[in-house]
Amino acid sequence: MSGTVSIGSFRGSDAPEGQYGIDLTTLGFPGSYNSAVREGVRRFPRFDFPTGGTVSNGHTNEFRPVGSHFVTAVLNRTQGIHSLKFGGEMRIYREDDSFKSNNQSGQFAFDNTYTRQNSASGTGRRRHTGVCGVPAGISIHSDDRACLDYSEYSKTWGFFAQDDLRLSKKLTLNLGLRWEFETPLTERQNKSISGFDLAYAQPFTAQAQANFALTIPATDLLRTTYGLNTISSNGGLLFAGKDTGSGLYNTPKNGFLPRVGFAYQWNDKTVIRGGFGLYQGFLGERRGDAIQPGYTQTTTQPLTTGPNGAPLPFLISNPFPSGITRVSGNALGKQTALGQAVTFFNQNPKVAKQSRWSIGIQRELWGGWVIDASYVGDIGSNIEINRNLNAVPNSLLSTDSSLTVAMNTNNTNLGASVKNPYCTYATATATTCTSVFTGAGLTTSRRQLLLPFPDFGTVTTTNNDGKTWYHSAQFSLNKRFSKGWGVQAAYTWSQWMQATEYLNAGDAKPTKMISDQDIPNRFSMSGFYELPFGKGKQFGSGASRWADAIIGGWQIEGTYSLPVRIPGSLRERYVLLRGPIALPKSQQTVQRWFNTSAFVSIVGGTPTCAAFPTGNASCATPASHLRTLPLRFSDVRLDTTNNVDLGLRKDIHIREGMRIQLRMEFINAFNHPLLASLSGGAPVVNPGSATFGQVIASNQQNYARRAQVMAKFIF
Repeated sequence: MSGTVSIGSFRGSDAPEGQYGIDLTTLGFPGSYNSAVREGVRRFPRFDFPTGGTVSNGHTNEFRPVGSHFVTAVLNRTQGIHSLKFGGEMRIYREDDSFKSNNQSGQFAFDNTYTRQNSASGTGRRRHTGVCGVPAGISIHSDDRACLDYSEYSKTWGFFAQDDLRLSKKLTLNLGLRWEFETPLTERQNKSISGFDLAYAQPFTAQAQANFALTIPATDLLRTTYGLNTISSNGGLLFAGKDTGSGLYNTPKNGFLPRVGFAYQWNDKTVIRGGFGLYQGFLGERRGDAIQPGYTQTTTQPLTTGPNGAPLPFLISNPFPSGITRVSGNALGKQTALGQAVTFFNQNPKVAKQSRWSIGIQRELWGGWVIDASYVGDIGSNIEINRNLNAVPNSLLSTDSSLTVAMNTNNTNLGASVKNPYCTYATATATTCTSVFTGAGLTTSRRQLLLPFPDFGTVTTTNNDGKTWYHSAQFSLNKRFSKGWGVQAAYTWSQWMQATEYLNAGDAKPTKMISDQDIPNRFSMSGFYELPFGKGKQFGSGASRWADAIIGGWQIEGTYSLPVRIPGSLRERYVLLRGPIALPKSQQTVQRWFNTSAFVSIVGGTPTCAAFPTGNASCATPASHLRTLPLRFSDVRLDTTNNVDLGLRKDIHIREGMRIQLRMEFINAFNHPLLASLSGGAPVVNPGSATFGQVIASNQQNYARRAQVMAKFIF
């Protein structure tokens, strides 16, 4: 019996930029402003000169050290046909983050607002406003003791037992079981959102309902067409340590992961291997970071105008006469971020699981050649995906397959403005109102009021509805090193499907489609050849030591990757007329990567449709439309990878156990470009763009040819 115990720790970070703690009064700012900016972030403020060729001094300074600590223990025991192994480990993952950007000391934009010829337009010197100290825009990113900084950690535990059974000289069986669980992410000072109370009724609910009754007439489409006769104001953010525990969510403890494998020697040249294993992902610090609405605040000083419409300046000697708005932290509770987009943690997440299995046969051929053929499969479940809970219900979306009059009318009706129930009007005809929460405007859209949580923007969390399916046949052929050369070739055929994306935000489940990582065919080949020169070689075998140092020890090596193509993403909404979408390789160009004629688009002219019989670019992009076509098609793929790497190596032997190695390598030796992906720019996949179907990005995806030279002293 034997055992080992290991203890380790790692801590890494980027060094923070210095020069903070500056006295802002030395730059002409008042002492009150200097005191309002915390010394730990106080530095030379940011000055912007929009256009005009003047360089801004804006910069960020994020200090983000990460660390991990671990303890592992393993016990080994051999008994009869059993080789037993037991063990466990505990890991702590930690990350700290702090920000010291110079916009936290103020951001001042100078343009020609005060130097142009009139209040509406004209030319003027931007730099002169900077010299005079009269910025056109003033803001500051607040950062006090309750700032956006965070310190987070989580712990992972794992225990395992394994038995390798040698049942006979030809058959070995491997059995194992692993149990893993992880603590939730914890922010040490509870400066994070944890969840979202879906059922919480905001205190202004009754007022908003009264406002709705007063300002939304009985003839409005909200009532007559969409059946909305009142408004709900549910939902509120939950804060760690205040509304929930310090852990930002709950973590499951059901991470039991069985493993089984076997190896059977059919004969002296043939081996059959197979196995199955269940693996899981992680839920702690490695998964994501704290979510901190309420812990950041930008104060913008609004400009005012005189009676003639001319802007009235503020001087940097008194940049915020109305004061600086401080962060609220968790003080607003469930009233935090009303009217804004919010994100929160799923309070009961599952751990993503991967079920993997394989079976293969390996056969030794003549002359040192070995062939291997395997089937490898993988099914993923409980994959974590993002979900917007505040999506427009699918029932409000048009099911027409093109831009019809009904679809266009529905989109117009949904986007139309109505008086905002979250702003209290004195009468139904009043033109001014009082917001029931900060940021609520005079009007809003019908679409906003029809959302499940109309008092918020997007409400994003995650669920574990994602699934993946992978199947592959893998082949390899190897020539073992002999007579100064060796070669290896591998080919994989595979199919990768996934259901991790929603076609429509209101869909109940993600849609199964080809994966954005699907590579149906992959071929690679590598090899090396020792040149037959020098001592012990075919030529120059009797060379002297100095001659051998020059002519001996040379080796050529190379790697070739044959075309690899992943599916292109057509995320824009489009109208498909007819197929096929893919073009033959011989017809594919950067000006026409796929068959744009298969879509309604503005390429070649303004399209027509039922909504616009005389033609309109909008015909190419349906609106408020229930999408049924997939995001990707298996036959529409990105550019191919056609890469060759070459190398030349020279070994100079000094004495036994000591040598110098020289290497020259050429990456992408023949300089084959990989064109930018179709998903890299919206104009390429937007049928409403004149560049629809084109590859227009200026940069190639892969590295251009690179040559590098290295030297090593090996002893």
